Amino acid sequence: MEQKESVTDKWMQSATELAEAYKDLLAIRLVEHTSQVVSFSIIGLLSAILGFFVLLFAGLGCAWWLGEYMQNTKAGFFIVGGTFTVILTVVLVVSKSVLIPQMRNLIIKKVYEQD
Repeated sequence: MEQKESVTDKWMQSATELAEAYKDLLAIRLVEHTSQVVSFSIIGLLSAILGFFVLLFAGLGCAWWLGEYMQNTKAGFFIVGGTFTVILTVVLVVSKSVLIPQMRNLIIKKVYEQD
């Protein structure tokens, strides 16, 4: 009878250890995925800020150059502003059908990616 209890105790101890190991594994995976999300977010934010300034100064330079070329600085700025408006409109129209599903799929793949 005592042997049955010791076998049962061993099984219970093994099950408890397995549950704790699984909990630790989940915690490690959560930390890994969280650190990846944070690092990608920081890189994305820095890239967006840098991209904003690149577009800002490139747009200003292009508008100024185009204005001097046309002998009308205001027209150069309006042309470049109109070009950016057209580009923004195209991005917004295409984003719902193309960009958002691709981003969603990329995020899902990254979350469930196994090493």
